[in-house]
Amino acid sequence: MNSSKNARTAQPGAGRAYTVGELLKAIEPQYQMYKLTMRQCIAGLTAHAAQLTAQGQEEENPRFRRLCIEMAEFWGLTEDDTPKGYQEMAEQIGSAFDHAVSAARDSGQAPMTGDQARQDILDGLELYAREMEACSDKGQWIKECEDLSEQLKVEWQTDVPPDQVRGEETNMRMGGMEL
Repeated sequence: MNSSKNARTAQPGAGRAYTVGELLKAIEPQYQMYKLTMRQCIAGLTAHAAQLTAQGQEEENPRFRRLCIEMAEFWGLTEDDTPKGYQEMAEQIGSAFDHAVSAARDSGQAPMTGDQARQDILDGLELYAREMEACSDKGQWIKECEDLSEQLKVEWQTDVPPDQVRGEETNMRMGGMEL
């Protein structure tokens, strides 16, 4: 890092000033926890999509797949921080999703989404929405995360397939379509 970059400072609050390097080092552990949360969310959404597929409910799969890839791209869940690295990561996430869904479709079975996986999904969606809000002008993505989170909470409370859940709570707009 050159000296001009080290000379820049950031002041996170009223405390002492930090160089950019110091600030990045200080926030790295939290950022790694966020990345872990997002990886767990993606794994949970993939498992949930497989479970729904095994039950013959595939209509949400394109949306879940897209969301998994977008979250991975936003959070930089790749070791290769180049355009090629991001492309390979997107292909890997999409391929893993496709494989899980295909296996569930072929076998008619998939593991149930456990309580921890459900919480991982909700935590990841909340974190993603919060970070998108911090980036501003991402209202549609924030709304999508919030709506999906609410839909899943309702679905998991009742253990009834989403297409059979009735009530005001599930009358949501997603992707421009009324559910």
